[in-house]
Amino acid sequence: MKTTVARVHPSHTVPAFADEPTAAAVQTLVSRLPDDHSAVIANQIVDEFAHKARVLGIRSISMAELASALRMSTKTLYKYFSNKDELVHELVVRWEARVHKPISAYGTNNLMDILRYRIKVWVENDAQYSTAFWLDLKTGYPALYKVYIDSLHESMRAMRERLGPFLRDDIDVEFAWVCYFTLMTDAARRKTFEKVGMTREQCVFAAFDFWVRSALDPDKLANAAWA
Repeated sequence: MKTTVARVHPSHTVPAFADEPTAAAVQTLVSRLPDDHSAVIANQIVDEFAHKARVLGIRSISMAELASALRMSTKTLYKYFSNKDELVHELVVRWEARVHKPISAYGTNNLMDILRYRIKVWVENDAQYSTAFWLDLKTGYPALYKVYIDSLHESMRAMRERLGPFLRDDIDVEFAWVCYFTLMTDAARRKTFEKVGMTREQCVFAAFDFWVRSALDPDKLANAAWA
């Protein structure tokens, strides 16, 4: 069972490792999909919904249009999902599963490998969805929006804790994190990565690597493990 911290944040674009305090209230979010053969079709429906919602937003998708795209009747679709609320719920459950992937599931305990995976999750989950999608999620599904954002913040807080011991001795800690926040935020913006001829992911990772070389001590970082 997954747990996430409930905290309101004004924007969906949150750089990996942003420093946010942990709130006292905790919410639990679990999948409602059946654990049987019908889960295969249910997951295919969520896949198609996510594909469309990524570009069009949530409000623009009707259940009838979704059923048509899946080549099934609306009646069949409603056997699996009563409404879009249930689809959005499953989409956020998936995000949480990626954000809070157990360390044992990585197949490595190498600190930098795990951090890079988490950055990739942030880029794919957060930055690649349209403005329309995030506006619809924030205004139409505020509880789920908070669950997702707060899941990211808690993950980021944990990662900053892991990186703290590897900062260079001659660098101001807060300055290092302000620089990180600025670099990652700007690298994820379209005007930046298009200007330098990169994809968003390439630009974000270039910014991360630049920060690592500037802020972290390579001797301390050598063979660093997550725990």
